[in-house]
Amino acid sequence: MATVPLPGLKFKLILLGDFGVGKTTLFHHVRAGRFLQGAHAPTEHLAICERTMQLSLPQAPRLAQISLWDTAGEERFLSLSSCYYRGTDAVLLVYSVQSQLSFDSLPHWVCMARQHCPEAPIFLLGNKTDLEPCLPEDKAEKFSVEHRIAGRFNVSAKTGENVDRCVQDVVRLLVLESDAGCGRLTVPLQEAGSSSPCAC
Repeated sequence: MATVPLPGLKFKLILLGDFGVGKTTLFHHVRAGRFLQGAHAPTEHLAICERTMQLSLPQAPRLAQISLWDTAGEERFLSLSSCYYRGTDAVLLVYSVQSQLSFDSLPHWVCMARQHCPEAPIFLLGNKTDLEPCLPEDKAEKFSVEHRIAGRFNVSAKTGENVDRCVQDVVRLLVLESDAGCGRLTVPLQEAGSSSPCAC
């Protein structure tokens, strides 16, 4: 007899990062399950998609619904409203492995996340791995340690590399955290040392 998944939970995930790093392409890949040629930000101020996932957990299968929010280009105008951050369960912080500028902007986005949704764990996504990277891995690793990043992934929104795994791992951790009845994630996926304070 097939195991019936346990009742699910709902989590809000938001995408943060500079304009042009591929957040909207990631959003469309999660929504449609594939790369959409010519996908672009919608005309609305925010884009939201909902998706139900089945997770394989040690105790029993679980269902979880995610609500993924995209900035739809609003970050260009520094106009993200408080409703974008409100109720966030996890932050997907995206940079391009081809752009030093997008990497240098990450501390700003960490500050924004910790100011508006301080309890939400932050996950770092290095996007565009289908292209030749110009940033060494150790820089992303060091950043993750210094800023207490809960998990780090290299992904390609174009080829789909690690996109599903990233979302599955993030949601799995949120489900386990919820089951444990604890606060927000305090133990990162990778070992981390002390962090420097955020200098917003």
